[in-house]
Amino acid sequence: MKIDNASNGIAIARYIGAARSRAIPADVIEAARMCLVDWVAVCMGARSEEAGRSVHAVVDGWRVPGRSTLLIGGQSGATGAALCNGTLAHCLDFDDTYVKANTHTSAPLWAATLALGQEVGASEEEMLTAFITGFEVAARVGYGLGETVTARGFHATGVFGRLGAAAACAVLLRLDEGAAQHALGVAATQASGLVGSFGTMSKPFHAGKAAMDGVLSAQLAAAGFKAATELLNPGGALATAIIQDRAATIAVADFTEWEILNNSFKPYAACHLTHPAIDAARSLALTSDEVGRVTTVRADIGALAHQITGPKTGTPASSLEGKFDIKYCLALALHGRPLSAADFAEPFRPEPRILETAQKVDAINSASHGYSSAAITVGFKSGEERRAEIAIAKGHPGNPMTWDDMRAKLVGLVGAGGEADALFEDLRQFGSGSQKSLRAIERLAGESRPAERSPSAKSH
Repeated sequence: MKIDNASNGIAIARYIGAARSRAIPADVIEAARMCLVDWVAVCMGARSEEAGRSVHAVVDGWRVPGRSTLLIGGQSGATGAALCNGTLAHCLDFDDTYVKANTHTSAPLWAATLALGQEVGASEEEMLTAFITGFEVAARVGYGLGETVTARGFHATGVFGRLGAAAACAVLLRLDEGAAQHALGVAATQASGLVGSFGTMSKPFHAGKAAMDGVLSAQLAAAGFKAATELLNPGGALATAIIQDRAATIAVADFTEWEILNNSFKPYAACHLTHPAIDAARSLALTSDEVGRVTTVRADIGALAHQITGPKTGTPASSLEGKFDIKYCLALALHGRPLSAADFAEPFRPEPRILETAQKVDAINSASHGYSSAAITVGFKSGEERRAEIAIAKGHPGNPMTWDDMRAKLVGLVGAGGEADALFEDLRQFGSGSQKSLRAIERLAGESRPAERSPSAKSH
């Protein structure tokens, strides 16, 4: 669907308005289901994370009655559930990424879609349509801008994820084109999230707040709230506020292709920018004796990866810091660790041998590599060198995770056994007409009351 109109606000609003009558291809539906399975997996795996528990405690303290599931446990109103579940989904930094916008799409979008969908009594099919619509809106507004926005200090998830969440919620509330424009305007004026907060609890909070604001923006528009409607235009106020040197801008909205098919999923519980180098390090398959003889590790990585993960010291003080420290991540990989959520669990106590190897890593900003490629060169005491290069990291659309990979990821985060397998099968059928998936998600709220905080647990 290509709309020839200079106003992105109008174009996107028309796209939202046509959502319920739009034919959605089977592969797009499957992609959205994979997003949901991944989202539930990372949410459930993060139930003990302090950031998620803290937000849950606040939302629980609001005592707002509602029908929306809190995946840590209980129910609340749609805004609170979106905040809680959106934060939870990004706590492990193990959630999916739409690389062209450098945005964690599902964390805010599924959080907002499920929360509001449950509140208004939407079916799974309606929620699936809303999510896909929101994804495409976030992708199109953010298309090609992710690295530019990030380089200027803004968390792209807090910018584009917020807009996608508002679009999804506009579909669920059946807003007309005029109201949908105002919902997007309200969401755009709240765009926020600072890269300077990476490595702290504020980063997952960005995703939760984006989800919450998406719900709120659509609700306000439904109630007659008016906002600026030209903010998303090429050269409009959103782009010029964030990219003040005008090095890039929002493109004219073009929904000809399904961008959800270009989504990426994470095999490792670390910053997505570390993954190509991790793949390269793991491909060397060094023995423990060989790792002990390593003297140097050169990591040639892309510019954005170097900006976000390269300046770290290799001595992270918390699990969140470790996820954004390429030296530490590569040390884990060289020692044969899977870089699963367990490798970054709290209380965080890095092994001395991992820290020792991390100090041998030198991260190089390489013009030969981009978002999804990297090379590793390992030097040994004997003078020997071994090199590995990855052109496309695992999980990228060009090297995708399979449904078997996703099942293994969910089981690893939720726990092995028949219940995890049953949950996987239920979620994979989301939107097929049975409504079993939604009931499975609702049951999780009764099984997931958070444990008491350990006094020995480190603060992130």
